[in-house]
Amino acid sequence: MFFLRVGGAALGFLAACAYGVVIALFRRDRSRVAHDTAQMLVRLMRPPLGLRVVVRGREHLLARWPCIYIANHQSLYDVPVLAELYPPRTVVIGKKELRRIPLFGWLYVATGNVLIDRKDNPSAVGRLQEAEEAIVERGVSVWIFPEGTRGKVPGRLLPFKKGAFYMAVATGAPLVPVVAAPLKGVFDPEHRVARPATVEVRVLEPIPSVGLGEADVETLMETAHARMQAALTEMA
Repeated sequence: MFFLRVGGAALGFLAACAYGVVIALFRRDRSRVAHDTAQMLVRLMRPPLGLRVVVRGREHLLARWPCIYIANHQSLYDVPVLAELYPPRTVVIGKKELRRIPLFGWLYVATGNVLIDRKDNPSAVGRLQEAEEAIVERGVSVWIFPEGTRGKVPGRLLPFKKGAFYMAVATGAPLVPVVAAPLKGVFDPEHRVARPATVEVRVLEPIPSVGLGEADVETLMETAHARMQAALTEMA
């Protein structure tokens, strides 16, 4: 069943990306293309996986705009779990390796998302500044995974990178934490586990950053980490 479920989800992923490429050729609003593609990913990937998602705190998702969404990163399962929450007029910060994924890589870049090279610090900083400009000048929100890579221990966040928090104090945009429950028992490719399940996601209250400066980055980061870890511990 593992291969049937994962294979069905992979086909759904490719079909949703193909849909996104087609509509991107005819629509000028690339933000709407990204949003509609995300919704198609949900429709096509969740059924083969037997995946259902329950969202708590949905009212916080669009309570402040623009904002910086910070989410925990666990596995490839993040795509069908979190895609439902992806709002229009939002760009995602991702690693440059995403460009190599067939269809998805082209679509990712074409819809205005930002790719960074984690090994090239000056380049990564420059791309984050590009995201800051998008917040200030275009009024778009930013979605970022502040752990920087996938968490290895279920229910435990990795230390956060500071990029999202420098971005927050530079723009005054609030942080909106998004926390998905541990997925280890639901999806574990190493042990060929892909079980039908209901996964809880919590959107926490926005954390303001107006009036803060670079000296406050560490405290802001610690506050966000503590709140997200508390929610993750409850769900675990």
